[in-house]
Amino acid sequence: MTNATGIGLIGLGTVGSAVARRLLDDWELLGGRAGSIPVLRRVAVADPTRGRDVALPRVHLDGDADALVDDETVAVVVEVMGGVDRASALIERALRAGKPVVTANKAALAAHGLELSRLAVECGVSLRYEAAVGAGLPVVALLRDSLRGDRVTALEMIINSTTNVILTRMGRDGVDFAAALRDAQERGFAEADPSADVDGHDAAAKLVLLSRLAFDAPVALDDVTRVGIRGVVAEDVAAATQLGGAIKLVAAAQGEAGVLTLSVGPALVRPGHPLFGVDDADNAVLITSDLAGPIRLSGAGAGGESTASAVLSDIVATVRDPAAPPPVPGASVTTGDSADVERGGYLRLRLQPIPEATELVLQALEDRGIPVRASASLDEGGTGAHLALLTGSVSRAMRERAAETLDSLAAVAEVVAVMDWLEPA
Repeated sequence: MTNATGIGLIGLGTVGSAVARRLLDDWELLGGRAGSIPVLRRVAVADPTRGRDVALPRVHLDGDADALVDDETVAVVVEVMGGVDRASALIERALRAGKPVVTANKAALAAHGLELSRLAVECGVSLRYEAAVGAGLPVVALLRDSLRGDRVTALEMIINSTTNVILTRMGRDGVDFAAALRDAQERGFAEADPSADVDGHDAAAKLVLLSRLAFDAPVALDDVTRVGIRGVVAEDVAAATQLGGAIKLVAAAQGEAGVLTLSVGPALVRPGHPLFGVDDADNAVLITSDLAGPIRLSGAGAGGESTASAVLSDIVATVRDPAAPPPVPGASVTTGDSADVERGGYLRLRLQPIPEATELVLQALEDRGIPVRASASLDEGGTGAHLALLTGSVSRAMRERAAETLDSLAAVAEVVAVMDWLEPA
């Protein structure tokens, strides 16, 4: 095989280094699959003087990403630098130059992906982003290609590895959020500023990207109801364990009757649900559709090699078909209020020291049409008796109103926590 396709790589961090290494070391394997050898011609980085853990023989390296995009020897631009505005501008520049783009940048795509996809179609080039969601999980390809004949009705996902590592540590070792976060940072799973992960921004961006594909819907970040995990305390993790489950950050989309609701927030997951047992850095995506039924993908959701796998897959696909247009959402979909979505509920209450306090709480919920599926009495070390409850499926709004009612009961000192509970399938 003598034909070659020039690759320009913007970013040489953990992911970029893994991509560069495979392009240089396994060009024959990749070329056989792509039909043309993907040759790394040029790399652009923020600091060209810094030492790198990957050798780049005969590869031009500098700090000029614009020049890389404009370089005539570069036919495919790969962006793994991160960020939003600068990365989006470079992707736009490449597309306008008639060059297909591979990116792992969920933040840029969540913010500007609709316009960039339309531009790619207009310019007749491809825009691929498998690595932007779930690292090596092929969920984008599944929704973009394999399920195009299905109607997807729901997505449920554990899609942020940092929060999953933190919550898993809290559950296994009984530590609080701050200690689990410090450990995740020391192990390289959390950034020095973990806000994007622990406040749910990362999961929301991924949910937006997948919902655009799954529901053909031009949704945006503002359409997502988002709650992070800073408010998850050790007492709730312990209560979840006593109730037989674990707390996870769950991203969910539900489409019914032309209304799409999107949410990210902590939820208690129990055995029997497909997301139960997804721990540490693993991710999982549950897709429900009318023909294929429930489909579950799971695996490593973070790490340089896992993410590089998805980037390289997109490079091979792009070299094979550089003009394959990206999907552009165009369905008429109304985004709904997530408060109207029906879910099981978890509540933790601090009770007053009065007789039959638990019975009074259960009766109050029954009177409001909210069934209780399970309960656990908890001793919280001198702060008074606590009661953890799992309720049947009602709207989130109805559950919140019930919590307000419980807060006013003489038997209840405080409603401490309220979140979703994912009932077994």
